[in-house]
Amino acid sequence: MPSTSETSAAVQKPAIVMNDITKSFTLKHNNSFKELFLALLRREKLSTHFNAVEGITLEVPPGQSIALMGRNGSGKSTTLKMLSGVMRPDRGWVRTRGRVAGLIEVSAGFNPNLTGRDNVYLNAAILGMSKKETDARFDDILEFSEIGEFIDTEVKHYSSGMQARLGFSVAVHTEVDVLLIDEVLSVGDAAFRKKCADRMLEMRARGTTMFVVSHSASQVKQLCDRGVVLHRGRAIFDGPIEEALKVLDNTSGAAARRLKQAKKGHFDPRESLDDFIDEHPNKYGTLEGEPAVVEENGGGLLQFCSEGLILTSVSLKTTQGLRNGAFQRAYAAAGGPTGEWGFVAGKMQSLDENGRKSLRFQHGTAFFSPDSEVEFIRD
Repeated sequence: MPSTSETSAAVQKPAIVMNDITKSFTLKHNNSFKELFLALLRREKLSTHFNAVEGITLEVPPGQSIALMGRNGSGKSTTLKMLSGVMRPDRGWVRTRGRVAGLIEVSAGFNPNLTGRDNVYLNAAILGMSKKETDARFDDILEFSEIGEFIDTEVKHYSSGMQARLGFSVAVHTEVDVLLIDEVLSVGDAAFRKKCADRMLEMRARGTTMFVVSHSASQVKQLCDRGVVLHRGRAIFDGPIEEALKVLDNTSGAAARRLKQAKKGHFDPRESLDDFIDEHPNKYGTLEGEPAVVEENGGGLLQFCSEGLILTSVSLKTTQGLRNGAFQRAYAAAGGPTGEWGFVAGKMQSLDENGRKSLRFQHGTAFFSPDSEVEFIRD
């Protein structure tokens, strides 16, 4: 758990402090002993380390509401899990002041084999409430959650929306100093979401420090004064919420930028590559070094990844990805983008019910079926 101290000790001290926190993970490239054995024979990399969060430092004063924003895969949930104590940073440290309640996932802290009633007491105890406190607030928790007669049913039979309503209800009926919210308000019907938002506004007015992860611009504008934007695990902006939303739009407007480029007849290969990476976070694994410049076949860029390749062609004015597999191995054997196939020009297509697939390249089409080798037919 993050280190904590009581708010009464020093009211003016920050409610949250993150100091140069970094969290790394290891991606294994082989899912079976056979794949591992073949990788060893080929002297391929067996795993890749990547930083999900890198070097984030910030302070949050008591009573402030802060939004953590970014595209999928930018490190938002990992940051929140380190803040809540679910994960520990590999480098740096986290401090929180006072009682912290976190809704990191809709079923966080629930035992699926216990009833809703039992889980209310279990969750409340995890959040630091005594049994006497929970007894006094149980009826309010039940009414707010709208679970009704299902409160004595095992939680494993609840829908995700019911779990979220019950978990949120327990959290907001706890006397907390810091409330952590991770996309919980995206579930449930409109009436319940409005009730949750109203409750959070009440908590904000009472001086509760809130740390909110959300993709909803309207929600964060309503709840938060300050926004932090993450991009590939790093904090690229920390300031007023309106400015943070503008920065977020600039980092996520890849499609709009490409449309603008197309209208102007302009194509920037590096920008196209960056946009593709932003639109497909982690689909091709982690990036391995800087992109290589290719001069053959009209020129372009080649980005090696732990689980495939990403290629940008200047002449085709497109960026495409190629995951590890039969096509990728045959493509590499043929020289990749410097060879006779040229750059990848399209997405994989299934031709028939027997599993035969095709992939369009700059100078032809490659075909593959499970019972044969990859065949390339030049135009």
